[in-house]
Amino acid sequence: MRLTYFLPLLGFLPIIVSCDNSLETDKRFAEEKSIESYISSKNWSYIKSNGVYYSPQSQSYGYEVNLGDTILFWYKGYTIKSPTVVFDTNIKSVAIQAKLDTMVRKFEPLRAIMGSTPLLDGLRYGLLLCRENQQATILFPSSLGYGDNYIGPVKPWSPLAFDVEIVYLNGPGKVNEQTFINTLDLTGYTQHTSGLYYKKVVDTSLVRPTETAKVFGNYTVKLISGQEVEAYSTSTEPISLSEVSIPAIRIGFTLVSVGGTINIIAPSPLAYGKNGTLNVSPYTPVEISIKLDSIKTN
Repeated sequence: MRLTYFLPLLGFLPIIVSCDNSLETDKRFAEEKSIESYISSKNWSYIKSNGVYYSPQSQSYGYEVNLGDTILFWYKGYTIKSPTVVFDTNIKSVAIQAKLDTMVRKFEPLRAIMGSTPLLDGLRYGLLLCRENQQATILFPSSLGYGDNYIGPVKPWSPLAFDVEIVYLNGPGKVNEQTFINTLDLTGYTQHTSGLYYKKVVDTSLVRPTETAKVFGNYTVKLISGQEVEAYSTSTEPISLSEVSIPAIRIGFTLVSVGGTINIIAPSPLAYGKNGTLNVSPYTPVEISIKLDSIKTN
């Protein structure tokens, strides 16, 4: 008798699981479409990673948030389905406007140690896409938020958004790299507002390109030890600066005049970042040489 009932259960169980999975998939798909529609209505650009939508609201060349880092950040959490509801914040003016209880909140940047401080999964994944001194919006489906629970004014299956501003970041990667950079001889170099150091080797005082220009020239990226990482030289096709993935190269071309050359020491946030590459370790500063031959005019 047990065998008679057991076999139907084995056949029925996958159907139940399949239905549940199908419902979860449908809900997640609907929520993601809702998030994408919301982002589109704001004309925001975004990156999607681990189910989280990250939309930078300000440009920053600061260090990327990483596991083990200590950060301080302002935040505003809200639902995106109309009417939007602000359900949490550490910004007093926002709390007052949203009529939240100001007696139970601390209006100061939230301190979090990434990987240790308990955070909503969506918020944690999103913060790991942010940079120091950056404002960004992080959006994610309910599966990475409160799921099917009622949390205050947040209804079950609600996709959420958090506006955040990272005002402080410190961690072993940043500390070790900055300690190393401080040992370098930077005589003759000027620190740019982005954080890179540059020295004009040849300055013709002629026109300089913008970050959206197309240019002819060449660049070489090396480790501080002198090992070459990559090099590129134009022949018939120009370099489209807006498509250059390494910020220091893009910025470097805007600092050099036509016919000129420039040397750059770029901290990792302006080069290969917290992850590095196959040939470059995480948190590694690099040296970049750039020569600008001409700017494409049409």
